[in-house]
Amino acid sequence: MKQFLTSLLGMSLLMLATISNAQTAAPSTDSTALKAYVGSYSFDSDSPVKKYTVTTEKGELYGSADDLGKNKLVRQDKADTYKSTSSYGSVITFVRDAATKAVTGFTMAIQGTELSAKKDKP
Repeated sequence: MKQFLTSLLGMSLLMLATISNAQTAAPSTDSTALKAYVGSYSFDSDSPVKKYTVTTEKGELYGSADDLGKNKLVRQDKADTYKSTSSYGSVITFVRDAATKAVTGFTMAIQGTELSAKKDKP
């Protein structure tokens, strides 16, 4: 009986280690995919927002409009679409080049208005 319990404990620990390793590896994969969005974006000259900066931190995406502080961007069901945790609740949909699939800009839906920005160095 003692051997059975020892074997059961050993298998349980092995399963926990495997699950832990899988969970640890996932953020780096997400971080790699998120790097496509990282960079600074410029809005049209008549826009109320001039610059928007996208960064990653611990496998999460963040956005900062001008110098107003950063807010987490939460992935939505639609591809390349994120919702800001800012009080404005803006929804950002990144735009990709059809041929290269590189992110070239985004549209931001905010308070009934849609603003467009281009990536500074795509």
